[in-house]
Amino acid sequence: MISMYKWQQVRVLRQKGETIKGIARQLKLSRNTVRKYLRKDEPPQFKARQYERLLDPYEEVIKEMLKKGFIGTRIYNELKEQGYGGSLSSVHRYLSGIREGERVKTLATTRVETSTGKQMQYDWKEWMLPVNGRPVKVYIHEIILSYSRKKYYCSSLSITTADIIRAIASAIEYFGGIAEEIVIDNPRQMVIAHNNNGVIRYNDEFLRFCGLYGIDTVPCRPYRARTKGKVERPFYYIQEHLLKGLEVEGIARFDGLLYDFTERYNKRTHSDLGESPEERFMRDEKPLLRPIPEVEPAEIFPKEIRSVTNDGYISWAGALYPVPMKHCLRQVKIETLFGKTLKVYSMDGSIIAEHDIRVSDRHKRPVHPEHEQLNREYRERKGAYRSETLKRFKEAFKQQGEVFIEGLKKTVSANMYWHIEEILKLTEIYTAEDITAAMKECIECGSYHKNSIKRLLKSKTPGEPLIENINNPCIARSINITRPLSAYRVMEKEVLA
Repeated sequence: MISMYKWQQVRVLRQKGETIKGIARQLKLSRNTVRKYLRKDEPPQFKARQYERLLDPYEEVIKEMLKKGFIGTRIYNELKEQGYGGSLSSVHRYLSGIREGERVKTLATTRVETSTGKQMQYDWKEWMLPVNGRPVKVYIHEIILSYSRKKYYCSSLSITTADIIRAIASAIEYFGGIAEEIVIDNPRQMVIAHNNNGVIRYNDEFLRFCGLYGIDTVPCRPYRARTKGKVERPFYYIQEHLLKGLEVEGIARFDGLLYDFTERYNKRTHSDLGESPEERFMRDEKPLLRPIPEVEPAEIFPKEIRSVTNDGYISWAGALYPVPMKHCLRQVKIETLFGKTLKVYSMDGSIIAEHDIRVSDRHKRPVHPEHEQLNREYRERKGAYRSETLKRFKEAFKQQGEVFIEGLKKTVSANMYWHIEEILKLTEIYTAEDITAAMKECIECGSYHKNSIKRLLKSKTPGEPLIENINNPCIARSINITRPLSAYRVMEKEVLA
C-alpha cells in the first residue's frame, strides 16, 4: 500500500497527461501499482495491525479478581500459576486499561427530553456577594421546567429545608402550575440517605411538602449530579452574566437584580430551542401544568416557639429582636423567610412583629421602640407622685414643713422623698401638732432626718391620725400591747377547766 501523498501524486501526474510508465519512473513505483490506484477512485485505506496481547485470554479471570478487590501483584501471582509468562508491568498496564474503560462507561450519559408539564429540576449555588463592602454568603436557588427551559431564581441567606421548600413553592407560584415530578440532588435538607441500591430515605419535612402539592420526587444517583443537567449548566450563565463583579448596597437590591435577570433570561432566544423559553412555555407547557392546590401555609412552613424576655425581646440565631411589651414573659411563634426576614406571631396566629434578620451586628441589642415611651410615662408618674407627696407634706405641716423640705434637700438630697414619706406615716400615730413641734426642734438644731423626729416623739402620747392611709390600710400602729406572763397562766387554767 502506498502513502496518501504518492496516491495524490499519481492522480495529479495522470491529470497532467503523464503515461503510466512515466509516473512509475518518477514516483519509483511499479506500473501495476500505478494502474491499480488509477482504476480506483477511493484513496488507500490504512488499517492498524491487530496484535493479540498475552493477557487477552485471561480478561474474564482478571475482571473476576478485580471484583474481589485483588491488587495488581496478587493478580500477577495468580496468573503466573495459570500459565501467564508476561511481566508485572504488563499486568499493571492491562489493569489501567480496564479501569479506564469502566470509568468512561460510568461517565457516559444519555440525554432524555421530557414531555410538556412532566418535570422540573431544582438546585442551589453558593456565592460570596459583596454587600456594603462586606462579603456575605448567599444561596441562589434555581428551578427550571425541563421542557420549556423556563427558570425561576431566588436567593436566601440560609439553606434550611424550609428555605428550599419556600423557593420551590415560590417557583410554582411564578410558573402558575405544578409539574408532575421534581429532579433533585441528595442534600440532607431533602434526602437523608440514598444508597447505591436505590433505597432512599427522605427528609420528612420535604416529603410532607411534596405530598401536599402532589409532586413525585426523583433524586439523582449519588455523586452523579449531571443527571439534572438542565439545572446544572445554567448556573454558569448566571455566574458569568450577573454574579461576577457584582457589588450591592443591600440584599433587597440583589433580589431585584435577580428578578430582572430571570425575566431577561426567560425572554432571550435559547440556543438549543431556537426560541425563547417564555414562548415555548406559554404555547406548549403552561396549559399542561397541574393547578396549584390550596394548602394551609402552616402545614408547609411550621413555626418555632420562643419565649419573650421580661424586657420585650426574643432571641434567634444569636441576635435579639424586639416585640410588643404586652407579650413579655409569654410564648410566641417565629417564622424565617429565606434567612432574611423574621416574622413573629402570637400564639393565636396573628402577626405582631416583622424584622430584617441582622447579619453584621448580631450581638448588638437594638433599641426597643416602646421602652422610651414607657420610661417617659414612668418618669411622668414618678414626678406626679413626688409633687403630690410634697403637696401633702406642706399642707400637713405648713411653714415648718416647707423649711424642713429645704433642709432635707441640702442634707439627704436623693433620699428626700423617702424621709418625707416616713414622716407622713407618723401622722397615723401622732397628731400633726406634736410632729410640727418636733420638726421645729429639729430645724433649730439643724438635724434634718426622720429618725430625729421619731426620737422626739417617743415621749408624746399617740393621738388621732391626721391623714388616713388609703394606699396602705394594713399598716398597724406602733402601740405597746405587751402583757405580763401571769395573764397567760390565768388563760391556761381556764382552758384546763
